[in-house]
Amino acid sequence: MDSAGMTINDRSRGTTSSRKYQEGSSFDLTFHDLSYIVGKGENAKHILRQMSGTFKSGKLTAIMGPSGAGKTSLMNILAGLKKSGIEGRVDINGAERNFKTFRKQSAYVTQQDHLLRNLTVDEYMTAAAHLKLGNTASEKDKKLTIELVLKTLGLTNTQQTRVKRLSGGECKRLSIALELIDNPAILFLDEPTSGLDSSSSLQCVMLLRDIARSGRTVVATIHQPSSRLLEHFDHLYVVADGSCMYQGSVKSLVPYLNTMNLNCPSHHNPTDFAIDVASGEYGNVLPGLIAGVENGKRIYQENSPSTPALPSISHDFRLDEGDENDTMLDGRSKKKENKGKNKDGLTYGAPFHYQVSILLGRTWRTIWRENILTTMRFALHVCISILLGLVYWQIGDDANEIFNNSGMIFFSLIFILYVAMMPTFLTFTLEREVLVREHLNQWYSLKAYYLAKTLADIPFQIVFPTVYLIPVYFMSNQPLCIERFSMLLAIIIAMSMVGQGIGLFFGAAFDIPVASYFAPISCIPFLLVSGFMLKFNAIPSYLSWITYLSFLHYGFEGSMLAIYDRERPPLSCSQSYCHFRYPVKFLEQFDLTQSSYFLAIVGMLMCFIVVRVAGYFALLFKLRHIR
Repeated sequence: MDSAGMTINDRSRGTTSSRKYQEGSSFDLTFHDLSYIVGKGENAKHILRQMSGTFKSGKLTAIMGPSGAGKTSLMNILAGLKKSGIEGRVDINGAERNFKTFRKQSAYVTQQDHLLRNLTVDEYMTAAAHLKLGNTASEKDKKLTIELVLKTLGLTNTQQTRVKRLSGGECKRLSIALELIDNPAILFLDEPTSGLDSSSSLQCVMLLRDIARSGRTVVATIHQPSSRLLEHFDHLYVVADGSCMYQGSVKSLVPYLNTMNLNCPSHHNPTDFAIDVASGEYGNVLPGLIAGVENGKRIYQENSPSTPALPSISHDFRLDEGDENDTMLDGRSKKKENKGKNKDGLTYGAPFHYQVSILLGRTWRTIWRENILTTMRFALHVCISILLGLVYWQIGDDANEIFNNSGMIFFSLIFILYVAMMPTFLTFTLEREVLVREHLNQWYSLKAYYLAKTLADIPFQIVFPTVYLIPVYFMSNQPLCIERFSMLLAIIIAMSMVGQGIGLFFGAAFDIPVASYFAPISCIPFLLVSGFMLKFNAIPSYLSWITYLSFLHYGFEGSMLAIYDRERPPLSCSQSYCHFRYPVKFLEQFDLTQSSYFLAIVGMLMCFIVVRVAGYFALLFKLRHIR
């Protein structure tokens, strides 16, 4: 692992100053008097209470404690995911942490392995290499880096295997491998053994120990490990009720509890005993245990119980933005050209256009390989189109059937709207978890992801409506005019894109149960003022403004003008008198004679832009409140 880690670093960084964590460039993580409060006033709840501690490089650290003790909150604060409601400070090598440099030199592996299931391991690693290493590293160096990481984590034989066919242990190793591409100095893992069997858990922890031995600082929360599993950790930090009740080596845990007259029974798992103590099973002993290590300021050692407290660092000594070019967290210089930045000044591995390119290709692969969803959507468009064509057979040129024909076209708009909207929020709600993990680990900017997602969806929003419209148009005997067909197709495509944007907004803002309820309902007000159910002139004046916001209004208006406007010849009539033999009479009936097809298209495009922008800000809001 040492040689592999050194080669990865040398190859990916490409400078002699970036050699593997030499002396003086290790990342020791120290935190002082951390407090975390949720809520305000009477509803305020103290999650962490002035905790301190130190996690050293080259060691595998376990944060342990009962459920609700605050270990995950501590992990999120140390990883920089939570920023609000926090007091205290976090230091790196004695200097107060600077987020601009820290976020690029650390990685966070979540408890759940949120991965894109339809990518192969090699495709996933290649995309990660492009995004993390950027276009400054050569293709050869990227491939070498991928090979070394996969070999180190035992994933070489699964390179061409899709993620959905990997075992739980392999998915966990892949999650770790993806974050090792750019050789982070600090690796945080939330419950890395969750969901794994005992053998896989042991392999995972041994892997983490090897990663720590290569010079990294590796910190993992773990709920209740077995004695065998715990032996592989170098450092133990036990959390109880938002405070530190023990900090030190694993072998010193039982002796420390003995000093407090808490004797672990023979053949009993020490971690189970410690959890029982932390849960209050042995009385109110926590104050004494917390005082024994000064709430994490002291590291207990069996043969040296008077280990000095953590040094107090001057608040004047810190890394600020001006020091970034000269003093990095690991003493390494960092190239700033060709890097993408977000508005917080955080630097990404690849420039914006490169991020969009890589994400676009990756998104295309995942959509194309969703065989069931893609095939079902295609089949649904074809089947409904044929069914509608049979129900409304040859009515398009019949003056007596003009209302039925307009109803068929309006139904088509509703169908296209919902068939584009529903799958989007269902699939994107799941994909959002992948976005959260990758974005918070600084793979790419949210703007790059959102633009790539938008561009990748557009071809499908063109193909599916076209496949739908062709059969129903000709089966229902609409005018055989390429201009009218194209005009109606443009409206249908625009409606599909708006529907997809609405689905994306609700998928970004809400979870599936809420989105599945509110997304369809949100379209009802626009349906009422569309002009089909109620004439425009009949809409009350205090509600008429909604018509200018209604995409269904623009869709109905544009589709009717596409079919019946532009001096269409008289319709056929099987009776002696047909009031709507001349299509202009029908347009007068719906107050459409003064309408403009061009303005209808512009209105729908504006609706598309509005819902897309709203989706972006909903996603941005969601990401910020995850922290």
